[in-house]
Amino acid sequence: MNNQRQIIIGIAAMLTLVLIDNGPCKAQDDGVWIDLLRFQNENAPYFEIQLEFQSNALTAQKADSGWQTTAQFEATLESADGIVNYAKTVIAGPVELDSLTAMTGTQLHIERMEAPPGNYRINMMLNDAVGTFSSASSLDFKVSQTDAPSWSDAFVVEAYAPTDVNSPSPLSRSGFDMLPVVGGRLGTEADRLQFYAELYNVQDVVDSLFLVSCWIEDGRGQITSGSQRYFRKVAQKVVPLFTSIPMSDVTLKPQSKLIIQAATKENQIIAQTELPLDVQQSSPQELAWNGPDGNYLRDFTDSLALIQHVRDHRPRADASQRHTIEGFLDVATVEQMQAFLLSFWEEQAPQNPEMGWRNYTTAIAYADSSYGACRKGHGAETEMGSIYLRYGPPNTVVKRHNETDYYPYEIWHYHRAGAFTNKRFLFFSPHMVAECFVLLHSDMLGEIQNTDWLHQLRNRENRLRVTDSQLNRLNPRRDTFSGEEPEDLFFNPR
Repeated sequence: MNNQRQIIIGIAAMLTLVLIDNGPCKAQDDGVWIDLLRFQNENAPYFEIQLEFQSNALTAQKADSGWQTTAQFEATLESADGIVNYAKTVIAGPVELDSLTAMTGTQLHIERMEAPPGNYRINMMLNDAVGTFSSASSLDFKVSQTDAPSWSDAFVVEAYAPTDVNSPSPLSRSGFDMLPVVGGRLGTEADRLQFYAELYNVQDVVDSLFLVSCWIEDGRGQITSGSQRYFRKVAQKVVPLFTSIPMSDVTLKPQSKLIIQAATKENQIIAQTELPLDVQQSSPQELAWNGPDGNYLRDFTDSLALIQHVRDHRPRADASQRHTIEGFLDVATVEQMQAFLLSFWEEQAPQNPEMGWRNYTTAIAYADSSYGACRKGHGAETEMGSIYLRYGPPNTVVKRHNETDYYPYEIWHYHRAGAFTNKRFLFFSPHMVAECFVLLHSDMLGEIQNTDWLHQLRNRENRLRVTDSQLNRLNPRRDTFSGEEPEDLFFNPR
């Protein structure tokens, strides 16, 4: 991965880390940012040190191939009984043609350590190889062992790309390499807040579906207008959340923080975490995923992952593009699939093809998480996921999963869907499996339009016979509005 932002830590003087009760531990000095985030792996807790500092804190030295900075990072985890874990890493900056370039930008280092339940102090030290500076920091903290649902610490994602399954990196999570924004820094002109967190052990509290909500609060605890988002999730041992909040209509204020909450269908809070946001006047430096030829897909080389990724573009493709997708995947090379995607997004998002692709990739991840239970994780291959990817998130959603007179159903209403306004989609679960919804009826041109949808929706004990359906189509009901709740909700969404 070619980028100017490597991974690092510290700067002069002693840094005192402050433990936040419900969020990551943070430290900051001039040009130095440190986050300590807590996660779990198979019920075993561990923590991750994310460190970033400016390269000009180091001294560049001449090497055979150019100029380079070198530092040594040490982390010692101690308990009352002595040293529990220890890490020592040499951090080498990129090789450059001159010393000034070698000392430009920032560097990043990620260190992960296992920590069984207990009370700890972690001591961290960064030394320049030539002894021009030394940085030290320490933190007392506690690792708890609990089977109750809990969130990991969340972190802001600056950029991401699909993980190479053959060589995962410390940046790899849930199928993506995610570059963190250490310190939760976010520019006031940022077009989105992109973040990641994990929820553990929720399957012991809810049987199936539950609600995840997130929003931004200001320093007074007021919800920032336009920042609220809601997601339906399926209960499992680990539930990843990788999503974003569009910032075009959101104004960040000092002391803003991101709130992430899980709740039951009865709106009982299961678990909650928060992430303080450091609002800055300038946006964070972008990761240079692009090569010199402008191919932002150049590092996406895993053929199997590419094949699935191209298939996941079918909901947004036109007839010609779908024909290409269905016809060439079996014989296409990696370069041909990359070229197809580049051309696809030049048509879909001509002002910023890369941003269009990245936003759609985030949407695919959401569709996989929310609707992929019936298709082995492939949300784009479900009817709910396909509609979500084609038209985006609905403006309102009505959920009726426990009615006695009807199959479980949902009604999605869009203020705008493509070139059309005020369109509705009604999904139902004919097999009574709440995760597996299919489209029963829509008033959107080109989608399924079923004049018998209400009859089929309420016929949950005896499935509609073909002859009945044909008669109903020949003799449609005269009472267009029956007064039944599904029809009222369909024509009057709220």
